[in-house]
Parts: sequence; C-alpha cells; structure tokens
Amino acid sequence: MKCPFHNEKTPSLSIRFFPDANKYKFKCFGCGEVGDAIDFIEKLKNITYNQAREYLRLTVEKSVQEQQTEKIKRYIDWQIKKFDLKENLIGLFPFTNDKGEIAYFKAKFKNDKGEKRLSYYHIEDGKVINKRGCEELPYNLYNAIQGIKNGKVIIICEGEKDVNNLNSVLKKNDYVATSVKNVKNLSMYENAYLYICGDTGEAGEKYKWSIYKKLFSSAKSFKFINLPGIKSMGDNKDVTDWLDAGHDKRDLLNAFNRSLDLKNKYELQQDSLGIYKTVLTRDNNEKKIYMTNFNIVDATAIHYVNEDVEGIKLSIKTSFGSIIEKMDYVSVFDDPKSFRNFLGSMDLIFKGKVDDLMTLKAWINKYFALEKSKVYSGTRFVLENDDIKLVTKDGMITSKGVDPKIKSDGGTAIKIINIKPIEKEELKELQKYLFEFAPKKISYSIIGTVINNFAIAQAMELNISFHHLLLAGESGGGKSTVMENVIAAILNYPKDDIKSIGLTTPFAMEKALSEGNYSILFEEFKPSEMNEYKKKMISEILRNSYDRHTIDKGNRNLKSNTVFALTRPLILAGEQTFVNNEKALNERSCIIYFSKGQRTKEHTIAMNWIIERQDILNKLGRSLIDVALKMSVEEYKNLRDIEANKIEGLKDRPLNTAINICTGVAILNKLLSKFSLEYIQGYETLVVENIKNEILDNEEESSSEVEEILKLYDQIVGDDRVSDEYLKCAVYRHEGNIYIRTSEMYNQIFSYMKDIGDKKPMMELKDFKKQAKMAGYLLKPSGKVVKVNKKTTKFDLYDIKKIKKLGLEAIAPPDIFEDEWEKDEQKVVFPDKFNKSK
Repeated sequence: MKCPFHNEKTPSLSIRFFPDANKYKFKCFGCGEVGDAIDFIEKLKNITYNQAREYLRLTVEKSVQEQQTEKIKRYIDWQIKKFDLKENLIGLFPFTNDKGEIAYFKAKFKNDKGEKRLSYYHIEDGKVINKRGCEELPYNLYNAIQGIKNGKVIIICEGEKDVNNLNSVLKKNDYVATSVKNVKNLSMYENAYLYICGDTGEAGEKYKWSIYKKLFSSAKSFKFINLPGIKSMGDNKDVTDWLDAGHDKRDLLNAFNRSLDLKNKYELQQDSLGIYKTVLTRDNNEKKIYMTNFNIVDATAIHYVNEDVEGIKLSIKTSFGSIIEKMDYVSVFDDPKSFRNFLGSMDLIFKGKVDDLMTLKAWINKYFALEKSKVYSGTRFVLENDDIKLVTKDGMITSKGVDPKIKSDGGTAIKIINIKPIEKEELKELQKYLFEFAPKKISYSIIGTVINNFAIAQAMELNISFHHLLLAGESGGGKSTVMENVIAAILNYPKDDIKSIGLTTPFAMEKALSEGNYSILFEEFKPSEMNEYKKKMISEILRNSYDRHTIDKGNRNLKSNTVFALTRPLILAGEQTFVNNEKALNERSCIIYFSKGQRTKEHTIAMNWIIERQDILNKLGRSLIDVALKMSVEEYKNLRDIEANKIEGLKDRPLNTAINICTGVAILNKLLSKFSLEYIQGYETLVVENIKNEILDNEEESSSEVEEILKLYDQIVGDDRVSDEYLKCAVYRHEGNIYIRTSEMYNQIFSYMKDIGDKKPMMELKDFKKQAKMAGYLLKPSGKVVKVNKKTTKFDLYDIKKIKKLGLEAIAPPDIFEDEWEKDEQKVVFPDKFNKSK
C-alpha cells in the first residue's frame, strides 16, 4: 500500500509475517521506515509508546514475556559488543513448560559469512545465564497441550519459525503447530490427532520416523504431510520455504487432505508385505487382504505434451527392498492385465481384480501423485510465451535456471544440466584451435552448422529449414574423429549414442528423427552396401526431414495414430555421398570431403588439443545453448538477414544452407562479444566456396536430373561404350543444329547400366522429355525426320547453346561446331578419335 510516512504515487509499503520474530512487521521500501504494530501507530498518530499500546488495547505494562525478551536482547547486544562478535541475532524463541511459564530462550545467530549458530539463555534470580537450564522442551508446548485437550490437530514441525508460520496461517482453524526436535519424552502428545510436517532430505526423514516410533501407536490420527512441489525444491527445505515459494492457506489445507491417515482403516494401507485393505470377518475381526507384494514410495502425475495425454510415474519398493521406477500412460489402470504388463517384473505382483485396481488408482492419485510433471518427446528446444527452453531427460533448462519437473522421454539423453558455462580464458585459448583442425572452409561449415542447430526453435517458428551435414571421404580421413571429438563434444552428445545408419532400419530412423529437435548423429553412411529398398527409403527420409514433414505412427495407448514430425537436424558421416548424386539431397545438404592428403601438421596439432580438452568444448556447447535460449525469434531473424546480405553467388536451398552456417558462426560471435574477445571474420566467402565446390560443382546451381542423364550419356559415349552403328541411331548434327533421338539414348543408357550391373533408377522417358522441354534443352520434339539404316526416324531438336554450356563434348565436340555439314547426308556427331571416316 502507499506509505503514510512520505508522499508517493506508487505503493511501496508492505506488511508480512516474520516467523523468526513471531509477529507481523511493516516496511517501506521507499523511505525505509520499519517496525511492528506499536511502532506503526506510534509514528502514524505521533504519540508515545505507552499511548500506542493503549490505542491497540494492550496493557501499558509489558508482559512477563516481553520484559524477559527485552532483557535477553540487551544481554546479547552486550555480548556481541564485548567480544566483538561478527554476527547478528536473527531470531529469539521463548520455550514454555506445560504451565505456560517461560523456561528458556533459544537464540539464532548468523555471521557475515552466512554461517548460523544456536545459543540458549534463561533468567535465574533476575540474571541472564547463557545456558538452557533444563531438559530440551517442545516449542509452543503449552498451546499444544491445550489444543490436545480441545481436540485440535497437532502439527509437529522441525523448526521454530515453521511453528510460528503455521500458527499464523492457521490461527482461525483447529490446528496448533509445535516442534519436538531433540526432545526425548513425548508422552504429552499421546492420544492426539497428529500431522507430521518435516523437512526434505535424509535428516527430515529421520526426524519424521523418530516421531512415528514414539507416537504412532497412541495417536488417534497420524499423517505425514505431503506438500506438493517441496521435494523438487531440494534438500533441507521446510514448510516456511514452501509457503514463501508462493503457496497459501488453501494449498496447505489441500495438502492436509491429500495426506494419508495411517490410522484410517477405511483406506488402503501398506506395510512390509505390500498394499492391503482391511475387512471385517463374520466374527467381526479385522483381516488384511493384500493386493500387492510391493509398496508405493512416490508418484508423479505426467502430462505427455506432444501427445496431449495423461501419464503416471510410480516409484515402487519391492519386497526385497529395491526401488523400481515405472512410467506410462494412465491407461495402464484400465484393466488388471494392462497393469500387470506395466509392472513387468518378477518382483512385482498385483493380486486384485478390476474394482481393486480402480481403488488403487484413486488411492495413488489422491495420496501420492502430488507432484505434476510435463514430459516432452525427446530432447528438444521449445518456444513458450516468447521464451526459448531446452527440455532434457534431467529437466528443462531456461534462461533463468533449471526446472526439474519438466523433462523429456526418449531420444538422445544429452548430459548437460551439470556442465558449467565456459570462462573467458578457456574461450580465449579455444579460439586458437577451434577452426584449425581442418581447412577453414571445412571447419567453418561444420562448426557453423552445429551451432546454428541450437536455434531450431526460432527456425521452426520462422518456418526455416535446416540443412543436413554430410562428412564424406576416404577411410582414415578424419570424419569419425571430427564427429566424436568436435561435433559430439559441442553438442554434449554421448559418443555411444552415435548410431550406425547401416544398422538402422528406415522405421527406426524415422522414429529417431521424430524424438525431439536436438541434432542427431549417424555414421557409417555407405549407400553402396544398402539394398535398393533401403537406399530409396533413406533418400525419402532425408528429403522429408529437411522440410520437417509429418508421418503417422501408432500410439502407445492403442486408441489412435499420432502424427509426428521429422524435426531433428541431421549430421551424417561416411565414405560415400548420396545415391546417384541426387540433386534434391545435394541441395538440402552441406557436404564436407575429408582426405588424408589435405591434413597438415597444424591440423593434427589442433585436433590433438581438442581431443585432450573435451571439457572445454562441452562448456562451449553449454554456453552457446544459453545464448540460443536468450535469443528471441526476431533477433535470430535479424541475425540471418545480416548474414544473407554478405553472401553472394548462391540462391534457393544452397543459399539457405550458407545462411544457416554463417548464422551459426554469428551466434558464436555473440558469445565472444560477451567476453570482449575478437570476432571471427571472413568466414562467409569460405562457406560459399565449399558449397559451390561440393554441391554445385562450381556452377550456379546443382545439375537437375535431366542434366545428369545427359551428362551420363555423354560419359558413355566418351568412354567408347557405344558403337558407331548405335551412335548413328541416337545423335544427328545438321546445319548447325543438334538432334537427339531421345528414346534411343535411353535404350543405350539402360543397356550400359545393365552391362555394368548398375540398378540406378531413372525417371521415365515421358517425364524426361517434359522436364527437358521445360528446362529449355528440348526445343522441338520430333523436330527432324532422318533416314537411319534405311529407315525413316524422328529426332528431337535440342538447344545447341545449352548443350554446349553443359559441356557435353563427347556428343557435340566444340571443334566441329562451326563446320559446314553436307545438307543431303546424315552426319553423326562423336569425338575425333571415334570418327573413322575423318
């Protein structure tokens, strides 16, 4: 609210409960005024201390507790000054006996290093003595005893501030909080309704079970209070921390309701023999009927985000004491058979029927499934509310930290949560070697691709395709070394999870590409060793994954099919390139060629350094992910636009590939700028050079399938694979024009492929003619009637300029383009060495 002690337009005064002082206080963050209710009234009304007490209907004379508290505080202030103690008093708690008389005070201190200590004080004959003076007593004992007499619920906490907090939150309800830490005799709590609210962690568990041993048998009701979400906050967290995290009274009462009363015989219970229900026999005796031979330790309600279905994760304790975790859809509770399949272990037995299973499901849901978690399919970057996040198997990484309640299931289990960001000196040293393990046009293309893949969430929002990265070349050229020690290291990708594409079925590859959107690595890419079916399927998968097409697959709940997308950026390594030098795949990829001959001494030195300092590359990857998480969609788009303006000589998909790579290097520059380190420059030219060399064969664009077929025929002719007689049937040159009998050219190509055992598929003749015409190669079908072997045959007219530009010198040698041909005699065009008449 607005502070009454100074003029302000924006409210800056707040009032909240301070459990260490066991009172409400106000504080103005504008003018700095602070105090309790008496201080507030004293200043607001401009009256004296006694007048303020009267105004608040308090006795003018201070109570015994107030007097003793002030006396203890004065003594503590004297101690701190006399002994020059570098600490402050943070809490003073009065302990009363069963008659309500103050027995002693517990003081809590904190020094300038954040370390805490305890000290005890009591007053004897009017003097303060720095000792407890009696056995340890429960905190708030007198009020707890009165509460038991009045049938109230006694909440046993671990710390004094927790007691004060709960008593403040629940002051108008039938609850009394107390603490029995280090108290030996608990007989005063017998015959009570008991709720135990301990801290998280091992120490908190010991505290709770020590109370159980002493009071369970005599209690009227006994609950271990399960506070939803407190376990994920970490060890040594208490109810005060839970309330401070944003929970309120309603959440607290709901937690009480969802905590199992271990004395309730109308609910399922569990012991060392399993989960059981209590029934009455004919002679009115109680009997335990066991449904299982295991216990439920914990449960988590799951939302499978990508499939939008509910799931359950159970932590189960077997009869042998081991813990087994099981996770699946909630449909496992539909029938006993499904549930038994879900358990899937010799150690786990469910003996009940359908009704028992429904009861068990409701029991688990109410008393155990308090934690809620999201599960995404595979490791993935997600965009939610304009924030980029990385969901991993160990939790979700955000720009603000890690949320352990949101995880991924399936896909590559990268280990990155505990990787520390890179430091300036480490990054400075890494700069010397990062791009020196291979020629720069190779290293820039590899590193840029890997880094840009971290921005997949932004790219998907902008509908930008990511290219495939193919490392190809001879055995021993260094492909696997780069894959394992550079690419996998930056991605923090487990090396044993790099899959062999030769051993992976097409279906398994589709499934793997759909599990998240984190980069996936494949090696041993050798199309020549694949059967025709697998070659065709791999090519189709690679084309589809570039555009992130969707595929139908069966759902685990067996009720519907799920449409899933091939969203993971793909990195391949192998000795060969794509089947048939397929244009569609070439233009969707960045191809890198490795060879032993290109490796220099400097490359070896750099790679050895990288291999020895994998931890630094792991840190680099972690820091680059942080950069990607903080980069908005608009910022990523602007970065791409800047890089696009620097790239010349490319268009369409090859241009997109170049932009992807250069944007990745630009993201690395963002990290370098954070440490005021020198930018990487001049990479755009080398990236374009690699694409032109390896993808476009130094042309403006890669060859179409029509061009590849024409080049193949030119190669067959040039290699003297076609006899003069057959060549005359296919090619005719007349009056400066070139004619090709396309159907005969196809026949000769097929004959050649049959002779060499090549089963490479080709487009149909009809499609070839149509595409050749649209591309401008075929000017006029059936454009010339020629006599061949005394038979009249129709030839197709082709564009001599385009044929010449394509470099088909075996079909149309450049040295005879300008010769004048006899008009009445058929001339067959072929190289000089085959021209026997000449």
